[in-house]
Amino acid sequence: MYIHPQPSPPAMPSLEFRWFRWFRWSRLTFRLTLACAAAALAGAAAAQPAAPAKPQGLEKRVALVIGNAAYRGGQQLPNAANDAEDLCKALRKLAFDTLCVRDVKTRRDFKRAVQDFRARLGPGVAGLFYYAGHGIQVDGDNFLLPTEAVIDAREDVEDESLSLRYVMQTLEEAGNGFNLIILDACRNNPFIRGFSRATQRGLAPVSDAPSGSIVLYSTAANDVASDGGRGERNSPFAKHLLNFIGKPGLTVETLIKRVSAAVQQETERISRRRQVPFTYGSFIGEFCFAGCQDPEAEARARREREDLDRRRQEIEAREASGGRPASRANVPPSF
Repeated sequence: MYIHPQPSPPAMPSLEFRWFRWFRWSRLTFRLTLACAAAALAGAAAAQPAAPAKPQGLEKRVALVIGNAAYRGGQQLPNAANDAEDLCKALRKLAFDTLCVRDVKTRRDFKRAVQDFRARLGPGVAGLFYYAGHGIQVDGDNFLLPTEAVIDAREDVEDESLSLRYVMQTLEEAGNGFNLIILDACRNNPFIRGFSRATQRGLAPVSDAPSGSIVLYSTAANDVASDGGRGERNSPFAKHLLNFIGKPGLTVETLIKRVSAAVQQETERISRRRQVPFTYGSFIGEFCFAGCQDPEAEARARREREDLDRRRQEIEAREASGGRPASRANVPPSF
């Protein structure tokens, strides 16, 4: 009987051959992982819309901040003065040429402050007008009240106070690149008691904002804003405006959204009545109080790039050394 010879079992690959196969496989896998990570980072960067170029000249910033608190007849608004003072400090830190005025007594003083503000504006300048104090609306027009205004009847309003329309027309004539008009003037107003229905509480909606401008109310039209609780230094609106205005990476639109959300949450929690800040106007450019670059996002991207570079250098160093394992303990199992 013929017995077929049994084939001998295949020889076990040598240790060096097994290690070489493992090294080639791991190097290929790592390169693919590295390439995918780099592609993901590049795709994420490409997905972000290119930041619009900063408008020429908007490096110059000018602000007029007015806080009317000591009204005649004992009508005090202590937080209005605090709000204006604290905002002045914050804006100066943000490179604003800031005019700070407290307790404007008369209509003439009010106009003089606005004209001083106007003299510093011009094409390419970012302007901010902030008013904290009493305001009033009559027949759909808004008026800002000096502290010494004598208003006994509706007919006195136009003679004794400053029209918001005058402020906006002045900014329109200046022709600057961007305006933000902030009015925390919707406090509970004692001047309108006994007036006719033509005078409502709060401020009326804005229909004629200057081009390239945003008008921000501390609460919705025809509504009343809180001046702040007992022991509070600032109104809820001013407190959250101060909290966000110095944060880098926030455009003015994002800033307004965050302030609005925080004000609504706080007022609903404290008084069960939501105060909703409101905006009018339009601005198609980009403006950030503390710079439009987010340092945290930049630091995160930098760490990711450094990690990729470190891995690439490790691979190159391993290849340059011939890929020899440091000891037999590093030899992978056979495939």
